[in-house]
Amino acid sequence: MARKEKKSDGGGQPAWLITFSDLMTLLLTFFVLLVSMAVIDERHKLVVLGSVSSSFGIGQANFNPKSPEKGSSKLEPGAMLEPDMTPIKDLLWEDMKDDLNFQENRFVQILSINAEVLYKPGQTTLSERGKDLLNRMMPHLLRIKYPLLVAGHTANRRDEEGKNYEVDFDTTRVDSTWPLSLARGFGVYRYLLQSGIPSERLSQEAFGQYHPRFPDRSPQGRLMNRRVDIVLDKRNAPEILNIERSQEKLVSPPKSFFFRNFQFDLETESRNRIWRNN
Repeated sequence: MARKEKKSDGGGQPAWLITFSDLMTLLLTFFVLLVSMAVIDERHKLVVLGSVSSSFGIGQANFNPKSPEKGSSKLEPGAMLEPDMTPIKDLLWEDMKDDLNFQENRFVQILSINAEVLYKPGQTTLSERGKDLLNRMMPHLLRIKYPLLVAGHTANRRDEEGKNYEVDFDTTRVDSTWPLSLARGFGVYRYLLQSGIPSERLSQEAFGQYHPRFPDRSPQGRLMNRRVDIVLDKRNAPEILNIERSQEKLVSPPKSFFFRNFQFDLETESRNRIWRNN
């Protein structure tokens, strides 16, 4: 007897899977073609960049150039091109006893001056040593066109009050470090003002003991937290608005425009509109 041939088990991939793979490849090719032919809207790109930069604390949060709010800035802050506080860094090496600290990134520069340099113990009047240090900084500060923030800081209450410290259970009483940091910052603020820096480029804040830069577990850390910061922030909104206004003054509005080989006189159209309204 002849043997019966065994039927094939149909091994391998099913035929529909090959067709499906071809279809997916064609769709992918089609979308790649669409992306390559698309025109990228610069406004959308700015929205994405603004969202990413805001997530990392850089630039203005929730920036949307498509729908600018009234009074919002349209100028993106960039790297510092105007004179800044960089030359003051040389003072860090001239006199190590002055205990200066300089920190910076692309937009912000912070010059921290130890309060022991500016004031005698227990006083809020600038010492001669503090005035001498500020005088050496003044030629560089006067060249800066960006606004400057003067911020006063203190160590904790126990360290500031020393032997007079008492535990205060009255939560309604104002923390004594607030007026102390205000007085320390105001001394520097007033001296900068008297030295010729315009008042519109100066502002002051006081943080008390609540913005320590160094851990207060050691005497050295508490000593370094007693400081006055001079902050230069290029993202400062008033300065950006001033730059925008100066740029708008330089660029005069167009008097006419062309559309499909026709020239339209904007001034004439405006005069005709006024004449019709009258």
